[in-house]
Amino acid sequence: MAMIVGAPARAEINASAEAGIGYTDNIRRVAENETSETIGTMGLDLLWQERTRRIRGDAMVDLNYYEYVDNTFDSELVGTANGTLALGIVPETLNWVVQDSFGQAQSDPFAASTPETREDLNYFSTGPDLTVRLGPTGFGRLFGRWSSTNYETSPLDAERTTAGVAIGRRPTPRNELSLNAVTETIDFDNPQNTDYDRDSVFIGWRLDASRTTIDANMGYTWLQRDGSDKQGNALININIAREMTAASTLRMTLSQQLGDAGDSLRAQLTGNVVGGGAGQITATSDPFKNQLVSLEWSYMSGRTGFLLGAAHSKDDYEVAAQFNRERNDFTAGVSRRIASTVTLDLRATLEKEKFTNVDQENEEFRVGATLNWRAWRTLGMRLLVERIDRDSRGGSNEFVENRAFLTLAYYWGGDDAAALGGGGGFR
Repeated sequence: MAMIVGAPARAEINASAEAGIGYTDNIRRVAENETSETIGTMGLDLLWQERTRRIRGDAMVDLNYYEYVDNTFDSELVGTANGTLALGIVPETLNWVVQDSFGQAQSDPFAASTPETREDLNYFSTGPDLTVRLGPTGFGRLFGRWSSTNYETSPLDAERTTAGVAIGRRPTPRNELSLNAVTETIDFDNPQNTDYDRDSVFIGWRLDASRTTIDANMGYTWLQRDGSDKQGNALININIAREMTAASTLRMTLSQQLGDAGDSLRAQLTGNVVGGGAGQITATSDPFKNQLVSLEWSYMSGRTGFLLGAAHSKDDYEVAAQFNRERNDFTAGVSRRIASTVTLDLRATLEKEKFTNVDQENEEFRVGATLNWRAWRTLGMRLLVERIDRDSRGGSNEFVENRAFLTLAYYWGGDDAAALGGGGGFR
């Protein structure tokens, strides 16, 4: 649900567009007989936010187009994009909301992520929000959504209709407590997939204090597949951010929900989730219970920044129990402005994955360095080098890959654009 409230009008945009060339010594990500590949790349990184009386918009884009020069694979678009636009037809009363989330899913979750095993996944939704006042601080809210989930190749496309109601209290513009009820119907285009309904009741609490923000939902969800008994489970979704000092911030996520791949994509793009990548989302029509706990600490002062994060997640599928798995993700990074126009970013991640009903465990270590040279106010150069080392027990997807990208970048919207990602990334 989105709501436009009275606030000073403002618009912010930070972006970079780049083009260049890359090289990898193991494009197929195999243990033996590696194939090298030259990659032409174009990328876009964008952070946008707008707040006016009638418009509330947010967008975050991290996309790269890869052209495989040696024709090992067809060209592809990889990365993520997420945007929300709420139009105030009657400000503070009737809004029309449009949201779109784009990413990749893994068609074979037991294999390493390559152009052969990943595919695009898009989740689009739109519909109205109606909010009415109930006394000086109370409110009632009705909303409806029509949504579409589309896969690039897998026959898993689906439509869903969602309706919800909320009654709550907003003692201040930064504090809201509500009781919510939501009902959803998910219908797949392919009749071989099983349709299902999902109903949820939960208490929501949103707080935006001077140093702490909390977005919490707690309740219960019932899910019923056609021809099956109704399943139920607790619904928990808690996101907390706390400014420990003027330079450091601590973020925590605790969640449990019954959902599908589309829900997982949107949660990764809108929530505080440590880690990422196509391997976290499996292309399947089967709903599943996801449990997640993550913690991230960031520090930025002067010319130096640090990042530490850890996450544990568990997926339990309703029918496709072979996909059940547990993951542990660890992230560490450091950034340093080594000159007035030059920054160096170092990052390492470790992902441990275990399929609990299949004898397979994977461990993937990634390390990379990015050198940004802001030669002029709007032009710069970026060099990225990275190494990925994957071990597997019970699987045949071990590999080591080294890759590098050199790109020219055009920046607009402020100095923060220089800190945006791009140049290939861990795909």
